[in-house]
Amino acid sequence: MSDHFSFVASFPRPKAGHRPVPGADGVSPGHGVVAVLLAVLALPIRTSSSSSSSVPSRPRVAAAEIPETVKIGVARGGGYAVQTIRLEDYVAGVLAGEAARDTSPAALEALAITIRTYALANSGRHRADGFDLCDQTHCQVLRKATPSSIQAASITTGRILVDHGAAASVYYSASCGGRTERPSQVWPGAPDPPFLPSRKDDACEGTPAWDAELSRADLSRALQASGFKGSLRNLRIRKRNSSGRVIRLELEGFEPDEISGQDLRAVVGRTLGWQHIKSTSFELRRTRDGFLFSGHGYGHGVGLCVTGAARLAEHGRSAEAILARYFPGLKISRPQSR
Repeated sequence: MSDHFSFVASFPRPKAGHRPVPGADGVSPGHGVVAVLLAVLALPIRTSSSSSSSVPSRPRVAAAEIPETVKIGVARGGGYAVQTIRLEDYVAGVLAGEAARDTSPAALEALAITIRTYALANSGRHRADGFDLCDQTHCQVLRKATPSSIQAASITTGRILVDHGAAASVYYSASCGGRTERPSQVWPGAPDPPFLPSRKDDACEGTPAWDAELSRADLSRALQASGFKGSLRNLRIRKRNSSGRVIRLELEGFEPDEISGQDLRAVVGRTLGWQHIKSTSFELRRTRDGFLFSGHGYGHGVGLCVTGAARLAEHGRSAEAILARYFPGLKISRPQSR
C-alpha cells in the first residue's frame, strides 16, 4: 500500500471537537483496541439535552464518479501529513483497521463496500485542512493492509451503496448490541433515512456484554476536565430512547446537572479511557465507592453491525444479503469498467 503514497504537505491537526459531525464507529477486537471509537471524538460536549449539533451537508459523489485516489491526512506528531493513496488501497487499509481477524470473506466484502461508500459520502470532510479524510477515529482508522483485506477490496472494487444515484450516507459500528440505532439519536440534527432504521438485530446476540465500575472521584475528575463545575454526589439515568439506550443522565453535585449518554461516553473516554463505557445501552447501579455500568454492544449502533455481519457470514450469508439486512432499500452499484 505504501507504494501508492505520495507526500504532499503537513498541516496542524484540528482541535478535538472541531467538526460536530458523525463518523464511523467500529471496533477491531482482533487488534485488541477500539478501531473507531465513537464519532464523539469529533463531538462537542453537550451539557443540556436540548442542545444539538448541526450536520453540515457535503457535495454528494455520484456512483459514476468514483475517484481513483483520495487525499488522506496521516497523523504525524502534532499535525497531519497529506498523502495521496489509491482508493482501493485505502479501502484495504481501513478494512485492516476496522475488521476482526479471521473474519469470513463475505463479511469483509460487505464491510469493504460500506467503507468505500462512507469514504465517498464523506469526501472533503477535511477540505479546510487540505485533504479528504483523516486516518484516525474521526473518519476511518487506516492500518497496513492484509492479504484478506486486499482481496476483499479487490473483489468489490468500485462498488458502493447508492442512494438516489449517489454514495449513501452509511455508518457502521463494532456491535449494535442487539438493536440498531437511528442517526438522530446519536448525532442530534442528523437525518434519519429509511435505510438506517432502529430495529432488533439478533445477529450479534447482544455481544459483547460488559461491566465497568468507576469511582465517584474518577467520574468527577473526568467531568471537571470537560468543563463541569462541582463534585459528583450521585448519578442517575433520567431518560432512555425507544431503542433502550440512555439519552440523559442527572449529575447531582455538578453544574450543569445533566449530560447525554453519548457525551458521558466522550467525557469518560477522553480522560479515563475508551474501554470503560462501550455503548449507551447500559444499566447503572450505585456501589460503595462509585457506580457500576453494566451494558452490551460496542459503539453507536448505527448502520452495519460488524460483529453481526461476521456471524451472518459464518452462517453462509453473502455480502449482498448482509448489506440488504443492515441498509434496507439501498442498491449496490455495479463494478466500474476499467
